[in-house]
This record gives sequence, C-alpha cells and structure tokens, in this order.
Amino acid sequence: MMEMNKDIISSYIDGEVKDEILKQEILSRIKNDNDFAVEYRLHSLVKNLAKEKVVYKKTPAKVKAKILKSIGSDTKVESEKKSFFVDLFEKPSFSFATAFVVILAIALIIINRPGGVEKKDFAVEQVGSKNMFVQAKNNFNSIIEVKLVPQFSSNNAEEIENFFSENGVKYSTLVPYIPDWILLGALVSEDQGEKFAHHVYVNKKGELAYLFQVDESYLNIHEIISLSDDLIKYLDDGNCYQYESEGSITLFTKNDNNIFAVVSNGNPKEIKNAFCIH
Repeated sequence: MMEMNKDIISSYIDGEVKDEILKQEILSRIKNDNDFAVEYRLHSLVKNLAKEKVVYKKTPAKVKAKILKSIGSDTKVESEKKSFFVDLFEKPSFSFATAFVVILAIALIIINRPGGVEKKDFAVEQVGSKNMFVQAKNNFNSIIEVKLVPQFSSNNAEEIENFFSENGVKYSTLVPYIPDWILLGALVSEDQGEKFAHHVYVNKKGELAYLFQVDESYLNIHEIISLSDDLIKYLDDGNCYQYESEGSITLFTKNDNNIFAVVSNGNPKEIKNAFCIH
C-alpha cells in the first residue's frame, strides 16, 4: 500500500482523488488505521469550519447606500429590518455549529493524543507452539532444568555474534552489554530450515537471563514464528512489554528490525531497566 500523508487526505476530502483504486486504499486506511482515521476527521472538521466562516452574504443595505451615493445615483435602498437575534447570529462570530466543530476537534485530539497507551494483557493472546512468547517461556524453563544447554560458551559479545553468523543465522544479531550480568553462552535453534539466535546471561547470585531474538520478517512475512498483531504493533510503537508470573519476568522489546524476548528469574525491576531499551 502506498504511503499516505496529509496531502492525500486533503485531496480526498476536496474530491480531487479520481483513481478508484486509490480511493479504496484511502477508505481502507480510514477504517483500519486509527491514527489515519483521526487525521482524516480532523482535516474534515477544519475544512467544514473554514467553509462555515467563509460565507458569501448579501451586501448590507448601508453599504449599498454608500456606494450609490458615491457615484451620484438617486436609487433608493430599502433598509433591512431584522430582529436583534437574527442580526446576532449573522455576525462573523462563533455560531453554534462552529463551536460544535471546535469542541469535537478538541475531543478527538484528547482521546487520541500520544501517551495514552492502552494497558493490555498481551500474554493471554500468545498461544500455540509457533508463538515466540510461548517458545521463550518454554526454552527458559528447559535451561533452568538443564534440559537445554549452550552450544557455545563465551563471555565475549563479538564471539557470540560470530557464532550465530557462522552457524546459519541469516539476520543481524545484537548481544547487548548488561551491567552486573555476565555472558554465559549461546545456542542456535532450527525451525523449518531457518536458524534462530539465543543467548544467556548469569549474575553473581546465579540468576539467569535468557534472550531470544528474531528479525521481524520471520513474524510478518515468513510466518515461521508468531506473536499477536496487537503485541507487534505495541512494540512497533516503541513500547516495552513486561509480564510477571511464576517467579519470572518475560519481557518483549524491539531493537531496529529485531524483536527481543527476554525471560529471567532475576529482579524484575533490574531486568526492565537493563533490557527495556526505549
């Protein structure tokens, strides 16, 4: 779908968009994209307001009389008899319709302004064996139970990134430095012929932090791994999601094109501060 901007919204409202396919794309965005829909409503309100304020009115009798007098005409102009209330509402001041448009525009801005991030329990939407949330939790439990162990041991981030590349991981990986946590090692998993990167940290208390990272294309194009659409959008918007249960914290964040799943039995506050990069 083509890039939609404010200019295309204005053109659509003004009836300048003639291409039927483009019209359908715009209607689809208005219906499915909340931010785009708000922008459309605001543009419509502003244009309606402008139309209301720029109204062609009959030349007042007093003005006609002055013009005729200035050109030496003897034509008589009948005075207009209006009630006080009619005169009041014909003045170019705020009418009820104008006030309504302004109030509605303000309400839309307040309701849809940034920062009002919806508090939602994304965890209940994560189901199925392909789901990244489910896989991360299961992998962490297997590591705790020593059923899953690193294939490569190293406390050097560059060595671990090279290990991923040399063992078939096709996407760029990042092994972040986390103060007070030491790299323990890494492993590469395989699913439908694709390789995926995992690595583990340990702290002085013996607590573990497991990180599973995949390029976003594996969720929205290849569909080898899944997450709910709502959670993906939440991460795309720059948010960090945390979920605590059964003595562990599960955290999801996004770095460039990679989605990180972090599971740890460490202090939840410390894990949030360490891995929530936004």
